[in-house]
Amino acid sequence: MKNKKHVLKKIIDAKIPNYPWPHMIIDNFLPKDLYDGIVDEVSKFTTSDKLKLYNIRAYHIYVNKSISLFPNSPYLQEYYKILIDEEILETLVKKLSLTETPKDFYSELGMFTQGFNYQEIHPDRSDKAITMLHYLADEGDDELLGTFMYDPCADGDKLDVFKDRLKIAPYIPNCVLFFAPRDEEKFKTLHCMANNSKETFLRKSLQNFWIKEPSDWTKDPQTGRIKL
Repeated sequence: MKNKKHVLKKIIDAKIPNYPWPHMIIDNFLPKDLYDGIVDEVSKFTTSDKLKLYNIRAYHIYVNKSISLFPNSPYLQEYYKILIDEEILETLVKKLSLTETPKDFYSELGMFTQGFNYQEIHPDRSDKAITMLHYLADEGDDELLGTFMYDPCADGDKLDVFKDRLKIAPYIPNCVLFFAPRDEEKFKTLHCMANNSKETFLRKSLQNFWIKEPSDWTKDPQTGRIKL
């Protein structure tokens, strides 16, 4: 209960800057013991030999609520119990000014190594209601490896991934970025990610999505990615 209360207060107290588009960045999102336990539990994947190679993108699926897919390790179980809690969800819906409550939840561990560039500056899939990126950085990692944010009125196809960044959510331990994806004709939550760091070889994050309708995302094709 104390962990949920911690997260709930973090969300309630968070500010929502509008530049370059509405979002929340929250430091120390989880209590330290819960965060450290999660980092330890995901290490079976983040230490994979497959991630010692250059320009690799890999993932591991942890949750797809509508098909009853959940992890069986205690810290991750606690984490996801908090995120799908009704009060937490209601608070996020209100905070992000959504008109409807999402009906599903999906989460995966996302990793990419030095040299990887997603390249596509995109607003996010239209079936996502809320996007949450939870950075699992190590102390001393390159803070510029967070999510890049761009002009919402620009044409993403004409932007440069690095030169046209207007803001970067900091890649620091236990920091999260929340936003409600928008893909409108004149306003798009354009963002991207890449690892061109000379300091940090592996970028790690939990990618959490509240989905508008029940969906089995485990069957989505994942081209160019290694499933762990």
